[in-house]
Amino acid sequence: MLRSPGGWLYAGLPKFRALFGRDSIISSMEYVGTDNTIASSTLLALMHLQGGKYDPVSMEEPGKIIHENQTDIALIESRSRSVPWLKSGRNYFSVDSTPLYVILAEILYSVEKAALSQEISKSIAEALSWIIRDGMNGSFLSYRKPPQDSGLQSQSWRDGIGSILDQMKSPVSVIGVQGYAYRALSRSKELLSAAFLESQPTLTEAVYEAIRFLKENVYDFFRLGDENYLGLAIDGDGVLNQAITSDPGHLLFSGILKKSQEDAIVGRLFEPDLMTDYGIRCLSSKDRYFDPRAYQRGSVWPHDNWIIAIGLKERGYKREYEELRDRIIGASESLGGLPEYFGVSSDGHILPVSRMRIKPCFPQAWSTGALHYFKSH
Repeated sequence: MLRSPGGWLYAGLPKFRALFGRDSIISSMEYVGTDNTIASSTLLALMHLQGGKYDPVSMEEPGKIIHENQTDIALIESRSRSVPWLKSGRNYFSVDSTPLYVILAEILYSVEKAALSQEISKSIAEALSWIIRDGMNGSFLSYRKPPQDSGLQSQSWRDGIGSILDQMKSPVSVIGVQGYAYRALSRSKELLSAAFLESQPTLTEAVYEAIRFLKENVYDFFRLGDENYLGLAIDGDGVLNQAITSDPGHLLFSGILKKSQEDAIVGRLFEPDLMTDYGIRCLSSKDRYFDPRAYQRGSVWPHDNWIIAIGLKERGYKREYEELRDRIIGASESLGGLPEYFGVSSDGHILPVSRMRIKPCFPQAWSTGALHYFKSH
């Protein structure tokens, strides 16, 4: 149902029947090792839509990976009231699709033990160049907001209308995105051949400098005062958003943190204001904006939990990985499957999907993929 004729996965039905950057990439990651063709089809499809010029309307930039490639005219018309900027064709309203694209290639080719084609190598180099040149530009990986009603105001995974990020001043640097950038950059040496890297000395030097900057600065700049936890995002004035969210957990699979910092992040994620019997909330129940029924202000997102879980597994937190895995599987059993997102009330009860403020997509590729991964690992 979710697999397209091109072999990649639609993000979700019925609203997201299209190739997305972030969604399709994460979904295909969840199947690497059991069906690698989804990842290879996704890489090729995104490579052919990779940015080649600067377009302020679509936010296309050379080397940038799409947010969405929408071709269903009827769907566009049905969503026009809530998403007035949605048009046929490509848009690039994602800050994280590009580093995730590089990470997908790294994960796929580490499993297949195959060399990258020259075409894919060139595309990866262009993606790395975008991260450094346009995305980071000497600082953290960030996005600039388009004018109101011209595009997404929040361009990380928290891109729903009413997101915590909506009111932040541009440019916005989101914590989890810094981890994606670090992993993409730091694993590029393993991904690209020595001969290819030798032919790109300027890029290679810029990659090393960007890695150093992120490693030295992320924890200190995003740290919440004296707490051993990190804020959600930094705005254009350098102001740190103080919300306690699940997003710092995305740093675990990047390798950017010291062991003591990882321990602190993991410990905080498992405290009861974030952790429920059915997974980790995306916003602390102690936050004044917490709403377990809201789209991205306290609900539980299976893909968010999957990314955290992969980090737990890769960094050696076996018990915590298994605990989180089992809670998400338990949510699926309670709900009869995993929708796009779901809610857990303040007193710990899982909520019927019909009670959510925005109807979740079901099926949703990255939720279905998360469940597939957890049941097979």
